[in-house]
Amino acid sequence: MKNSSYLLEFFEKKNETREKILKISREIVKDSGLIIRKTQKGETVDFSDIEEKLNKLKNYSENHFEFQKYRGTPEQEYVEARVYYSIIFENKILNFSDFESTLEENYILGLCDVIGELRRITLESIRKDEKTKAELYFEYMNRIYDFLMEFDNYHVIDGLRRKQDVSRSLIEKTHGDIVNFNENLKLRTELSKFNK
Repeated sequence: MKNSSYLLEFFEKKNETREKILKISREIVKDSGLIIRKTQKGETVDFSDIEEKLNKLKNYSENHFEFQKYRGTPEQEYVEARVYYSIIFENKILNFSDFESTLEENYILGLCDVIGELRRITLESIRKDEKTKAELYFEYMNRIYDFLMEFDNYHVIDGLRRKQDVSRSLIEKTHGDIVNFNENLKLRTELSKFNK
């Protein structure tokens, strides 16, 4: 049959591209996790290396539409890490326009995951009796959630409804934690008056 050599070469190259995509995707997910851990420890981070990998991922997948799906998890993890970092160190939530190499739905889904990280740091602030910080991070949770609830495009953003539900649950739990913390703080303040 004709064109067999062309087809063999075409699919061999396509498979090589897929392997490159999978490798770089795993690296981005790992790097994003490390960034979040460093952020939790209060360490600053250079994003140039991971952003270079994201550009490569985008370029590898551009010629094969079916490979776009492999961008989902790494881009969402990166958005989560970058937005979380910007809240902690820059006191702001990054917009979609701040992510040049990211698909729109991956920005939205990555943003959902930031709420979980903010719950962790809110609880850590409560543990340390840092009332102002706890309330600030809880406010960021609410701002992100309010933004996310503007979207009901469940047929074009896979997993959105589930992540919105998880986000709402985390906010409700955190609200309860904040209320209990404030009540406990008031009680301790009152009791300290009698111990003087």
